[in-house]
Amino acid sequence: MTQEKISYRKLFSNIAESKGYKVKKPTYLQRKNNIDIIIEGQSDGKAKEVTIDIKKRNGKNANQWVYIEYKNSKGGDGWLYGDSQFIVFETASTFIFVPRKALISWLNSSQIIRWDLPYVDQSWKSKYRLFRRPNTIEIISQIKVSDLFNVKGSKVWKKS
Repeated sequence: MTQEKISYRKLFSNIAESKGYKVKKPTYLQRKNNIDIIIEGQSDGKAKEVTIDIKKRNGKNANQWVYIEYKNSKGGDGWLYGDSQFIVFETASTFIFVPRKALISWLNSSQIIRWDLPYVDQSWKSKYRLFRRPNTIEIISQIKVSDLFNVKGSKVWKKS
């Protein structure tokens, strides 16, 4: 089966299992709180679980830009403020692990997102700018994939 025919979650799970992790499904409540997958491994002889929210690559610029959701369409906290320990961003050839709390800290300290400018009217214009879809109260932005490597603790799993 080629990578294109396998869902991004299944592909991620296959890679995790090939690295010796046990993959578990989250509970309904965990899924509602932005946890897609739980992987379990050994650390210091003890089982340790890590919760993950996977962001599927989308759009033709998915290898260069990723979306960040600050507020969801109902105005609640976006996935950036969910319960997962890691946000994993998919690119064509990798999965990039970013510690969620470190990402928030980096976004705040870098001041890379232009909160001082008006919202843009198209999602593709949201590069370091804020976008809000008509008739919703969501707030999203985009940052470069390369920015993710500025976040302390980021790691890469190659697809292959």
